[in-house]
Amino acid sequence: MLRWWLTLLLVNAALIATALPRLGVAAMPWLALEGLILVGALSLWPSRRLTRRSLAYGSAALIVLALACALGDAITQEIQGRPLNLYLDPSQVPILLELLRDNLSLPVSIALVIATLLALLVIGLGLGHLLASLPRHGAPRRCAWGTLVFGVGLALLGLWRDTTTFGTPGITLLTDQATRAYETRASLRDFDARLAARESPLDAPDGQPLPGLAETDVILAFVESYGMAALEREPFAEPVNARLDAMAKAFAQAGLSVASSRIASPTLGGQSRLAHASVLSGLWVSSPLRYTRLLESPRATLIDDFERTGQTSVAMMPAIYRDWPAGRRLGYDEIHDDARLDYRGPRLGWVTIPDQFVWHRLRQVRREHRDPLFAELALISSHAPWVPVLEPLPWDELDNGEAFARWEGEGSNFLELWGDNAGMRQRYGPALAYSLAVAGEYAERYVDDETLLILLGDHQAAPGMLGVTPNKEVPIHVISGDPALISPLLEHGFQRGMQPGHDTPARSMAELRGLLHTLYGGSDT
Repeated sequence: MLRWWLTLLLVNAALIATALPRLGVAAMPWLALEGLILVGALSLWPSRRLTRRSLAYGSAALIVLALACALGDAITQEIQGRPLNLYLDPSQVPILLELLRDNLSLPVSIALVIATLLALLVIGLGLGHLLASLPRHGAPRRCAWGTLVFGVGLALLGLWRDTTTFGTPGITLLTDQATRAYETRASLRDFDARLAARESPLDAPDGQPLPGLAETDVILAFVESYGMAALEREPFAEPVNARLDAMAKAFAQAGLSVASSRIASPTLGGQSRLAHASVLSGLWVSSPLRYTRLLESPRATLIDDFERTGQTSVAMMPAIYRDWPAGRRLGYDEIHDDARLDYRGPRLGWVTIPDQFVWHRLRQVRREHRDPLFAELALISSHAPWVPVLEPLPWDELDNGEAFARWEGEGSNFLELWGDNAGMRQRYGPALAYSLAVAGEYAERYVDDETLLILLGDHQAAPGMLGVTPNKEVPIHVISGDPALISPLLEHGFQRGMQPGHDTPARSMAELRGLLHTLYGGSDT
């Protein structure tokens, strides 16, 4: 009798645990109806040993699958603010393992992964054994009938939906995953159709020129983790808004015009490449599968558009330290990755190459070309865990980066840093303020009437650090020494100055390419 009740209790606990991290769960149920039905049914199952054992271990495997999905769901929500998607996310496991290795060291990462797998295996085998050996006679039989009738009755009548006491957390989780996978597949088919479409000039495989930006340097600079929450929530808002106000004053003194707005990123907390691809392609690249489909297609991007306009395309990618096939497919004329940036200073944790040095190298690259540039920058000084928080250095001291030696050794204790959520919240604002400061100093020095600088965030920071799950909006600032390049933006929802307005809806990043063509290409796309 004790074993029967112990089995029911453990099965119920395992199923209830699948509801803990899920979005939309108002309250954790006390009883999982599928657990009552499962234990009751197996207790009354005929004594065909092989069939009963198969059902028991098969049921335990489904429970473990639900627990694994719940764990993945919790991690995905913490990092990206969305539910797990089994159609998309398994392909991201190698990236997750690499992040664990880089942040926790290889031995700790291996131990953590092995411990997690062993825990799931032990739970599965333990539940399978208990379910397979349920007693079938005496008092447990009467309990089995009672739980089976009770569970099936509530499930059929739907009465459990009116209370938080009962629920079907395991079945609900697996059903949601199946539904999400089906919807994702359908969405991917629509995306494939959009890739193949030829509905507008932007769908042409060879790109469309932007004559309004001919003979103009166009810089598209993504600031890591720069989201609207940094301007709106404490303790980040004070240092970030103070920096934006200082930049606005400095730009006015330097004779620069600036317009700002909000733009919606396809991602949250990570996967910056989706934001880059959405801006470049003019499509909503919201998943790694869509990103792969884009790379496999002949669709043109802003890179092609600007090359047809006469610019040399340059990618400044300090975080790329391996072979980058996507860069070759996108067709940059030059890729300045970790090695080619030739940074000789210290590696500062996640900030392998400080933003100011990347801007410094961009200026040097500009001097090497007679033609105007289209430069895309992926800046990383504001990458979590936001250590060390740097300060701008005199530009004439940057040279090969050795001047950053004063911060050498900081930011290397990843295990301690990632475990300090309160510390990350305190550092996030100042780290962003640094990234904005050096971008602003570059603009003051080098942006003129033949330059258009588009400075924008790639995504919000991870929801687990921000607190309440944020939306996906990021600031975008467009800066130039030529007021005529900025004035069209003011007629399309942008506000003068460095503060993004809230009077108009945020565009999606997928709309930015079309907007540039509308304003500078003579196109109505």
